[in-house]
Amino acid sequence: MPTYRVNYDHLGAPEQVQLNVPTAEHSDSDRALRDEIAHRLAERVLPHAELAINHDDNRTVEEKLYKAYDLKITQIERL
Repeated sequence: MPTYRVNYDHLGAPEQVQLNVPTAEHSDSDRALRDEIAHRLAERVLPHAELAINHDDNRTVEEKLYKAYDLKITQIERL
């Protein structure tokens, strides 16, 4: 399972976290990978975010987290 370093801003404060993400099942598109990374980030820092993530619309998980929680992913780096 590859590890990613994810830089993000939450309410204007920059943070960094390392996440393990299974890429084999999400390798079909960049959006699927970014959605999985954003979902794992939300599980780590916003465990109550599941309602916003599961909201059925055409936005990405990143867009949903930014709108609902002012959490913005600024950089993703595979380690």
